[in-house]
Order: sequence, then structure tokens, then C-alpha cells
Amino acid sequence: MRTLYLARHGEAAGALTLAGREQARLLGLRLARKPLDGVFHSPVERAAETAALVSAAVPDVPVTVSPLVGDYLPYAPTAGELAPEFAPLALAHVADYPADQRETGPGLAERALAEFTAPTPRTDLIITHSQIVTWFVRAALDAPAARWVGVNAANAALTVIQYRPGWPPNLVVFNDQSHLPDPLRWTGFPPERSAAW
Repeated sequence: MRTLYLARHGEAAGALTLAGREQARLLGLRLARKPLDGVFHSPVERAAETAALVSAAVPDVPVTVSPLVGDYLPYAPTAGELAPEFAPLALAHVADYPADQRETGPGLAERALAEFTAPTPRTDLIITHSQIVTWFVRAALDAPAARWVGVNAANAALTVIQYRPGWPPNLVVFNDQSHLPDPLRWTGFPPERSAAW
């Protein structure tokens, strides 16, 4: 069985903020007793910084930078694939990605799934970006390609997916923030929606 831990980088404004550094440190403590075979991270600064802080808690685990889990657009939906009221907002978000990321992203996304979901006996941590975490979740649930849009991965939250031969992927947990105190948790929703939590 392959177990994949996915985490979005800590809070950042370019580099990690003080809160982001603390989120990453606490994520590392959460994972310190897990039997990790490898840590893979995006080449982007905020993910690399998060990986460095997490790896301090798991010093014997190899750390590898991987463009397969970089900051790119995994799939560009069309208006017809989205709810009519949501489409303008989502398509504006997609348009914010540079043209090169829109062109190369889908190929990278498919390669990432092939590389990291093969059912081999490994346990890996991927430190990446919200859209890549939600791309893996979408794939695990066999949801349409456009469904990654509108799903938010919180900073330093933990998502766990297991893969085994002959079984559908098992989404064990999504967006677990139990290792973070309330001031460091983020839902991705505006205050009026977060109040319901």
C-alpha cells in the first residue's frame, strides 16, 4: 500500500510569514513519528521553506525538490463544466495563472498522479500548493477534472490518501488542522461562512 501525505505550504507573502513558519514547525512535529520514506516539495520558495522546517522534525528522511508538485494550473475548466453562478469567478482565477503554467500544467498534473499514486509500499509527504492538493483529492474521488476548482486546501493542513492494488484510492482525511491552534487555522472561507464551523 502507498500512503501519501499532502500538505499545502505555510502562510506566505512571497516567503513564509511568522505564522507560516510556526504552521510548518507544528506540521513537522505532527509528522515526526510517521514512517516517512521521502519528502517531496515544490521548487517555489514558500514550499521549500515549509519543507525545510518540516524536515527538521524528520532529519533522516530524504528531501527532494520536484517540479511535478510545483505551482501550476493542473486543469483549465471551461464555463460549461462549472456552475453558472460560479463560472465567472473560477475562470477569472484560472486566467490569473501565467500562460506557460496553463499550457504545461495539465501534463505535469498527469505525471504527478502517475509518479506519486502508484501502489508501491511507500509513505511520502508532498509539500505543495492548494490546487495540487485538491487535484490529488479530485483524482482520488474520481471526480471530473474541473472539480479541483472551488476546493481549498488550508495552509499546513494535512491530507492523507492511500493507494493499494485492486482498490479505489482511500481519502483518509482532507484538510486536517488538528496540529494547529485556532489562530493558525484557515478554512479559505470568508468570516461569514467560517462562522458555521
